[in-house]
Amino acid sequence: MADTKFTPGPWGWFGNANSQHIYLATKHSGRMYVMDFKRWGMNGAQPRFHPEDRGMVPAKDLITFEVGNPSVVGVDAAKEDTSVYRYDIRGVDNADAQLIATSPELYDALAEQVAACFDPGCEMCRRHERLLAKARGEAL
Repeated sequence: MADTKFTPGPWGWFGNANSQHIYLATKHSGRMYVMDFKRWGMNGAQPRFHPEDRGMVPAKDLITFEVGNPSVVGVDAAKEDTSVYRYDIRGVDNADAQLIATSPELYDALAEQVAACFDPGCEMCRRHERLLAKARGEAL
């Protein structure tokens, strides 16, 4: 199997709402950055996601926090909840953001399935091999 060029997982969303910084990084090796966003204030470049039936929502309204009540979502809600006393980001409460963060683990699981395939002529195995190649940037 070809070597991957993407940053090995697992990944997670991190940052700090006070410093207005959110980034996607590894959960190992000292948090190697996968993606981040500069400028948050003054119409900055924070990520936005599309929750069900809500249009595009800024990440600051979807982040969850490492400390405090785990059901608190978003900076405004955190400022109202005294249990959140530090604004370090635990994640982004959005299915697309969670899928992005989980993608290296999904890749690894699919690669394990392909490696365990006993029938190289199997259409499902060939499809999985094509998907892995596409994830590595080797095929369109």
